[in-house]
Amino acid sequence: PTHTPPSPSPNTTDNMKRPALVSLLSLSFLAGGVSASDVDHDGKAVTCGSAVKLTHVESGGKYYLNSESAKMGSGSGQQIVSLIPKKGKTSSLWVLREADDVEICPPGTPIRCGQKIRLSHPDTEKNLHSHLVRSPLSRQQEVSGFGEAMEGDTGDDWVVVCKSSSDKFLERAKAFHLQHVDTKRYLAASSEYKFTQSNCGGGCPIMNHLEAHCRSKADHFTEFKIELGVHLSK
Repeated sequence: PTHTPPSPSPNTTDNMKRPALVSLLSLSFLAGGVSASDVDHDGKAVTCGSAVKLTHVESGGKYYLNSESAKMGSGSGQQIVSLIPKKGKTSSLWVLREADDVEICPPGTPIRCGQKIRLSHPDTEKNLHSHLVRSPLSRQQEVSGFGEAMEGDTGDDWVVVCKSSSDKFLERAKAFHLQHVDTKRYLAASSEYKFTQSNCGGGCPIMNHLEAHCRSKADHFTEFKIELGVHLSK
């Protein structure tokens, strides 16, 4: 079912301004050809407020989690989230934030393994979202963009699952999983599930994209890495 996001209260104004400002700064850095290492030389931790690209491991590290202002033609009808084979598009940037109704995570704070976060899409101001609706190709769980002005509901919350039990923080270039809080499923993709003319039509807006979905167990289809982006530090 399609949710109606709540109207932002005055108390959420600062929450909304902070990631929006970070996003604008991040986009200006990337437009100027600045890399993560040009911005932050200290450490390898992925931090709150950073604008990053999620690379999918199983598909060879060549596809990036992406969203644009287009609606799904089936399922929930919410904003499309897919994976694209183009690393230079700003539509594959996501700002890492605190989860719904959780204390603000100050920009530059390292993200802990096991921490609940939201991933907000600066181009469209939607959040990475999932719910109990089937995805169109794999018939797994649908992943979409949801909310208004980066505010949505608990369906936008994800847990960072690090692969090594010895890791305390999410680190750049290390594979990890994102587990959806509400449904306990994992963000996933597969090179087997690609949008083509035969399954999406001739005017398909996501031609040659991979389907983003959630699956029940953590495996190589659910592995992502964060390398590209603007990484903030304190």
